[in-house]
Amino acid sequence: MKKDLHLTASVDQPEMMENIIGQLAAREHTGSHSNNLLLPSWKAVDTSSVESYISGRIEFDYNETQRIRIPYITSFLFCCTTLRKNEYALHWSVSLS
Repeated sequence: MKKDLHLTASVDQPEMMENIIGQLAAREHTGSHSNNLLLPSWKAVDTSSVESYISGRIEFDYNETQRIRIPYITSFLFCCTTLRKNEYALHWSVSLS
């Protein structure tokens, strides 16, 4: 007998999360690496990070007959990186719980 488990995670206010990440990505480049000596094959990477609480719901569907919904609130760390002036990109995020 085949048993399927489907997991879905949702965020309560995605626009708030987008705003936080947008402010992080729009941070002004400091150029702090300009005075450091680097090996010729290396490149300086500037980073910008922020911690924020995110809430939502996790849903487990088991064989389409049982559904479990669990609300969550957890702290996430978002990190943006750049190789060029003022061109940040969200590189990774991680739950801190």
